[in-house]
Amino acid sequence: MEKEKNLIIGSIITLIAVIFVVLNTSPVAINFGFFKVKLPLIVILAVMVIIGMIIAWFFGRDKKEKDK
Repeated sequence: MEKEKNLIIGSIITLIAVIFVVLNTSPVAINFGFFKVKLPLIVILAVMVIIGMIIAWFFGRDKKEKDK
């Protein structure tokens, strides 16, 4: 039952993130200090969502290993 609940919550969050990313497509400038990059906001948001998923996966994996 816990897996189904997590799947539903994850699917809802993913759907909200995808809608948010698709609605924000205007170009923005990102200043890295030494140089600026102008990219569509959709690319930046998609990359940030992927980075967040990777970080969450690492923290979740670490918790599962401690439980064993």
